[in-house]
Amino acid sequence: MMQQAFWLARKELKYNWVGLLFTILMTIFFATLSATLLEQAARHLFGSDVTFYNKVLIDIMFVAMTPCLGAIFMSRPYLNFETVKEDPFSKRMAFYRTLPIPVATLGLSRTLFSLITLGILSIVFYGTIAIFASFTLYQYISPVEFIIFIFVWFGYALALSGINPFIEYGTNGKMLHLSPLFILAIFVIVLLSFYSYVGYGIVEWVLLLIRDYGWMIAFISFLIGISGCYLWSKLLTVRLKKRDYM
Repeated sequence: MMQQAFWLARKELKYNWVGLLFTILMTIFFATLSATLLEQAARHLFGSDVTFYNKVLIDIMFVAMTPCLGAIFMSRPYLNFETVKEDPFSKRMAFYRTLPIPVATLGLSRTLFSLITLGILSIVFYGTIAIFASFTLYQYISPVEFIIFIFVWFGYALALSGINPFIEYGTNGKMLHLSPLFILAIFVIVLLSFYSYVGYGIVEWVLLLIRDYGWMIAFISFLIGISGCYLWSKLLTVRLKKRDYM
């Protein structure tokens, strides 16, 4: 099953190479902005005051952006509102369901595709941050702390990125464009509640936890990430079994 699922994921990746290329370019743009914001956050916490610093912006970059690294968000279905009518993901899955491929294999292939995408875009995202922020950032956090920071957020993205294939293949074109609005509303509520009760931004809080607990935070994040990924994969498989494509 794993070999067949990986073969399908690899075919999907080749099919979406143009969208992946544009997604990589957009990820580099977001990462360049994130590098500046991360420097400002580290300087604000561990150094001196900065001229301009907004914790909301950096939280948006990491809390909202990193789970999106599990999807080719610059592909045509994400950019074109005709997706609501055409529903290309459902059509593709309907075709796959006509083939002699077990549903569990199809669900696993979607998860593997998301994981491969997450791996590629995460390397681009954090690699770009390391390049553009290396000289200044390491004055406030050590290289080891920065590596832990990457692992923490990768674990977080791993836990939530599974929602991307679930929405793509478990719902329809309408939900593909409506779901970001629901997620945005949840994000705003969580963010405001967190600021009210904790007093720090989420990225700031993560940096403080890393300084106090080190690798333990990365380990916990990875455990949550693996559990979340497994859960989303199971939910997608169950959904694919029940969904009617007629």
